[in-house]
Amino acid sequence: MRGLVLSFLLFFFASPAAAQTLPPDAAPPDEQQMRLFEIDGPYMEWFKTIYKRSPATDLISEPLVRMDRNYDLLPAGATSWEATPDGSAWIFHLRPGMRWDDGRPFTAHDYVFTFRRGADPRTAYDFEWYYRAIKNWGHVVERRMPVDSLGVEAIDDLTLVIRTERPVPYLPYNVNQSWASPKQAVEKYGDEWSTRPETSVSAGPFRLSQWLKNEKIVLDANPKYRGSAPPYLRRVIYYLFSQAGQPPMMAAYESGEVDMILVSGQASLGRIKSDPTLRDELRSMVNFVTFYLTMDTYKGVFQDLRVRRAFGYAIDRQALMNSALRDIAIPAYAMLPPGFPGADSEPFKALQPYDPEQARKYLAEAGYPDGKGFPPIDIWLRGRDAGDTRTAAEAIQAMLKKALNITVGIRTVETKLFTDGLNNHSVTLALVPYSLDYPDPSNLLGIWRSSGRHAWRHEGFERLMSEGDTFMGSTTERYAIYHRAERYLVEDAGGVFLWHPVQYWLWKPYIKSPDLQPNRVGMTSWSNLALMSGYVARREPNAGRAGFFESLWEYVTRFFE
Repeated sequence: MRGLVLSFLLFFFASPAAAQTLPPDAAPPDEQQMRLFEIDGPYMEWFKTIYKRSPATDLISEPLVRMDRNYDLLPAGATSWEATPDGSAWIFHLRPGMRWDDGRPFTAHDYVFTFRRGADPRTAYDFEWYYRAIKNWGHVVERRMPVDSLGVEAIDDLTLVIRTERPVPYLPYNVNQSWASPKQAVEKYGDEWSTRPETSVSAGPFRLSQWLKNEKIVLDANPKYRGSAPPYLRRVIYYLFSQAGQPPMMAAYESGEVDMILVSGQASLGRIKSDPTLRDELRSMVNFVTFYLTMDTYKGVFQDLRVRRAFGYAIDRQALMNSALRDIAIPAYAMLPPGFPGADSEPFKALQPYDPEQARKYLAEAGYPDGKGFPPIDIWLRGRDAGDTRTAAEAIQAMLKKALNITVGIRTVETKLFTDGLNNHSVTLALVPYSLDYPDPSNLLGIWRSSGRHAWRHEGFERLMSEGDTFMGSTTERYAIYHRAERYLVEDAGGVFLWHPVQYWLWKPYIKSPDLQPNRVGMTSWSNLALMSGYVARREPNAGRAGFFESLWEYVTRFFE
């Protein structure tokens, strides 16, 4: 009997999932697992839904490219890529030998199927707008052209061509989000293919082993993975929760039940920073989100640049950081956050300073001395953000009253009504955040184009954005174009830029990964790359290992009794 049990153990630990040779300081293979909390979602497929997807989606499939901690592109499904000389297409050269875990080859044809699935109106994909640079994408989504007219083509098994509506220098950053869908599973099971282990098919570093809805997801290393990121980890476990019911994350982290948590709230931060152990495990980075006031410059009081500047000069950003946003934000003076590719907000600080005396002068010159005659207006807050922004909005409300002697209200607006109001340019004043979709200035600055959601237009800005969005030369030159465009935005007070949130994580010191080191601007953040490149280091000699083996031995012995 003991020989049978020993054979079982040898089989278990000699699984082909452990193809990577562990680093010298790594814990034994049986300890190579990470445990995290994540919000659950019904599907594990990127091109079905991004807003309702499971957190494991990124790990069971392979995108064309990935990004490192410096936001530089890395090979993934593609080993190299280049634009055609006229800039009308990008050619991706795929990694040979890739396979799905059902044994089928994974080729350029799988990416063609995947993109067509995302554009197919029958899929009703909730992120389709993101790919509209691809030739004919919008026409396909709107049912004006057939799916096979999409500008994505497999020249052969290892060559993919993505044609675009115009030169798109940042397209490789777009397709960082291109996790492939398995045609064979979609055709057999429909959307349900990605909802349970029995029907799931993986081409990524991990594969789905268990999914207990609203409880946990278990991923095991994929033994048939032949991609760019073979993992050291044997297993990843997600403990699932809903948005409405957050688990006791800090308690779980401190008791060793999970290895990483996202930290939120000033109270939690205060406690962590006062704890000699926890504070050494705290990491942070400026999130690529910008909170700002947007104003209707097409009609009403904000048509006048002096009024817009008066509002900008009346707000003390540092006071916000010291009170309502203490420890959880840094001041914003432009749209691109620090650390974002192409960002350089230092020259813009003087364009939207805190200067209440100058603010009063601007308002008086606009015809509202000491606030007299200024019409009643409200700051709109989007419903889903209101809990996080109301305190800051109230502080801004008080600053405007103190500096300009005007009274603005605060109104929480249901999300759809708020979004419709922005898109229809019917909102006079709103406090709104915008987060990146891909790390290129064309993304965060592009929402200020007159075709976007803000009631602001500047001809110089429009011209430079058009130039930058199609410039196929050096990245440095292209970023300089966007920098000049951003100056127009700040000078003309298209928005009053207020703060960038700071995101915090705790993770255990035994988690090691090059992707968890500070990036070139000194910021440290968690990403799924850590689950591909990371491993569990030895803690103490045999720490945890004996208990694991004893438990497993007891379980297996009982099983065979």
